[in-house]
Amino acid sequence: MTFGDRLLQHRKSAGLSQEELSARSGVSVRAISDMERGRARSPQRRTTEALLDALGLGEPDRAELRRLARAGRATVTNPVWSLPMYVADLVGRDAELATIAAKHGGLVVVHGAAGTGKTSLAVRAAHLLEGRFPDGQLLVELDGSTPPLERLLRDLGIPAEHVPEDVNGQTRLYRSLLAGKRLLLVLDGAHTEEEVRTLRAEPGCLTIVTSRRRLAGLEDATWIRLGGLTEDAAVELLASIIGPARVDADHETARELVALCGTSPLALRIAGNRLASRPRWPLRHLVEQIRERRLAALTAGDLDVRGAFEVSLAHLPDTARLVFRRLGLLVGTRVTAELAAELAGIGVTEAEQALEELADVSLLDADDDGYSMHALVKTFANGLIDATDDDAHRKMLAWLLETAVAAGVLFGQTGDARRVRPRDRAFPHVPAARRWLDEHRDLIPRIVEQAQAKGMHDDVVRAVIALSHYAAIEPGLVWERVYRAALPSAREPWQEIVLLTQLGWVLFDVAGRSGPALEVLTRAARLAESSGETGHLGWVWLIASAAHSGLGEDEQAESVCLKAIESMHEPEDVHYARSVLGVLWRRMGRPYAAVAAHEEVAREQRAYAHTIYELSALGRTLGWLGLALIDVHRPDDAVSALTEAECVYKRAQMTSWLARTQFHRAEAHRAAGRIDQSDEDLAQALEGFRATGDRIGEIETLRALADNAESRGDHSACQRHLRDSLATCERWDTDATREIAAEVRKRLSRG
Repeated sequence: MTFGDRLLQHRKSAGLSQEELSARSGVSVRAISDMERGRARSPQRRTTEALLDALGLGEPDRAELRRLARAGRATVTNPVWSLPMYVADLVGRDAELATIAAKHGGLVVVHGAAGTGKTSLAVRAAHLLEGRFPDGQLLVELDGSTPPLERLLRDLGIPAEHVPEDVNGQTRLYRSLLAGKRLLLVLDGAHTEEEVRTLRAEPGCLTIVTSRRRLAGLEDATWIRLGGLTEDAAVELLASIIGPARVDADHETARELVALCGTSPLALRIAGNRLASRPRWPLRHLVEQIRERRLAALTAGDLDVRGAFEVSLAHLPDTARLVFRRLGLLVGTRVTAELAAELAGIGVTEAEQALEELADVSLLDADDDGYSMHALVKTFANGLIDATDDDAHRKMLAWLLETAVAAGVLFGQTGDARRVRPRDRAFPHVPAARRWLDEHRDLIPRIVEQAQAKGMHDDVVRAVIALSHYAAIEPGLVWERVYRAALPSAREPWQEIVLLTQLGWVLFDVAGRSGPALEVLTRAARLAESSGETGHLGWVWLIASAAHSGLGEDEQAESVCLKAIESMHEPEDVHYARSVLGVLWRRMGRPYAAVAAHEEVAREQRAYAHTIYELSALGRTLGWLGLALIDVHRPDDAVSALTEAECVYKRAQMTSWLARTQFHRAEAHRAAGRIDQSDEDLAQALEGFRATGDRIGEIETLRALADNAESRGDHSACQRHLRDSLATCERWDTDATREIAAEVRKRLSRG
């Protein structure tokens, strides 16, 4: 409906001719005729008011005619433009740009945490799509001082005096201006869905929204979430700011710097700007500053990482802000609603709501297992902690340690470790406990150390003892730190004995240090005998027998192992110890006796193997049986035993032991002359060792592949595998890998 259409209707309703209206209003007949025929769409304000008075209209009709007159004057006749220049060094966002480029209209929401480059991406996309939207590209900052509708109307060419005072009038005018246009609009910094619904340009236009919130309530939108850059893209961004030469000169420190910046584009831009303005600074200098001062060091001019996070936090409810502050106490970066509730002293439902609110403004990332916190966001939260939060810290540590108890006992217990029972927490099943422990394994040393510093000795000891069999299933050097850290918390002899036994196991079986292991185990045995706490003594002697064997003291090893068998109290413990005796016999050159021992134990274990502990014991017996069968020249039987062990480990989800079993089955196939099948098993083992971080296993598997290649006469493949093995040795520089590397270099030098 135009001004002329409505004028014609009102004139006829009043029963006036054009001449009569002209006489009443003082507006010429020709002008009235031009208006009614649409030839004059935009009468001046004085003309409009004269016609309104002459027609004697009420206020609603007068307001409508005034609006139509303004709309007639307001037309977009030329392309409009209010985009800033785009960031020339935008990197790592090709996929996101392609998603936007595929849109010919509609709505795109780019959401993510502060500093991820949402506005830069939107502006770059708008520039790239300039040819597709010939009527213009506009950007309006929704946090600006001028109301966004007024800003848009002015950008569209409407003089300030013609902008309606009320929002409804502004909205109607805005919609009329966009009718039939092909325009691209960027709404930067949206807070609510309603803002976007009011301002989005449609139809035929494309609206790109940036927001720290996902704005999930919008209809027919394409959502693009921005996180940190990949490491390579982050290094590329840094190089674009400070120059490739500085990055290439110290590439390792450059990667350390981008890691400290959390691959956040904002943090990287700040770090890059600081380095660019100080060309004599080595990259290491800024790395040290960030390590010491973190967010305080990530400020340059008006760019400030802390300020960006403060804006995200400012508009949240009090409960969400409390939860966020307490998340600064987290060990690690992951949190569940249960842990958040413990930290904040609120209910789980309330904590879940707070976490969702934090995720909605991109201060947390949500997934199926809970929420995770970006390292820089964690640093920001940690800076908000004060003395009033100390009790929350203790509650969190207690919750984590008791959860470790509840999870750990599901993997089985031996000897005096059975004296630990969960108090008030339970997991629904072993897979859930496994997921939790796998997620927290590398954090356990820090949890233990923090709890011990607060005097939480009973909590520490209970948790570490409960984890003893999980540690055996997922071996690693991390456990040496755990057991050493927990020892000072032992308050009773039996606790110290169990912890010393576990430390001895790590030193012998994981670290390969038989001498130190035997010293620790001897200390445990003496304490057991002097205190009368002998419930764990069988395990002390069993691991000590293995340590004696590692020192070449075979007869002593056999004697101590027999003593261990006599001291075991539970049938499954006795079976395991007898299987260890078979291992000793094999090392002593008695493979037939070893085969007989392992076969007998395996028959007994098969009858009851259901729990994780029982399955793991059966799997090891079958693995040791396979090696003994190779020694007695029965490779096909060895393959059968090792294949059964593989099935057992798959049932128990023991990934590291599964890889070891595949490695040994490759030995059996090689002994039978089946090199191709040996290679297949080695390929599986290599994948498993890499997935679990077993570098020695990875190195030995590469050497075995080299041996297979050499046996086929494939000199090139042999050399390639040896070089890969050497590279892995050099990447993980330890005493053990240095020794292996020396052997590999000699072999390579022989050609």
